[in-house]
Amino acid sequence: MTVFTFAPKLLIMKIKQNNMTRLILLATLVSCSLNAGQIHKWVDEDGNVHYGDAPPNTVTTEPVRVIGAPSDPGKPLPRLSTGNSPTETSSNDSSGQEVPADQAKRACDQAKGDLDIIKNSARIRLKSADGTTRFMTTEEIEARRENAEKDVARFCN
Repeated sequence: MTVFTFAPKLLIMKIKQNNMTRLILLATLVSCSLNAGQIHKWVDEDGNVHYGDAPPNTVTTEPVRVIGAPSDPGKPLPRLSTGNSPTETSSNDSSGQEVPADQAKRACDQAKGDLDIIKNSARIRLKSADGTTRFMTTEEIEARRENAEKDVARFCN
């Protein structure tokens, strides 16, 4: 009769491996749930709206449900704002006046940047002067795309 002395050691090693796998899985799940924070919205004394995960203790907040991250949260969209900036109204300027070369280059670069943003973003968020934000509708995006294409044709020779 042959006695396998390594069998109990092998069984203990297998149990330890299973326990280690479970421990790693549990640690991963706990760390993922700790990373998911709550976003709050609050208004300061001056009436400015703020969003963040660590609001001041002195204000009342309301939780914000975040559907998904913006396509590029750090990139400003100056021409896609709701204000009337000089570059935004350039595509609406129907007069045949000649534009200086430096302004034409800036307008060309801006229009190309806008087209790039429009083509690469599923949703575009606008921020108004009072601090509120909203997403552009598909009709607004299409109108902005047409204006940007006209600006490229006009300023990018």
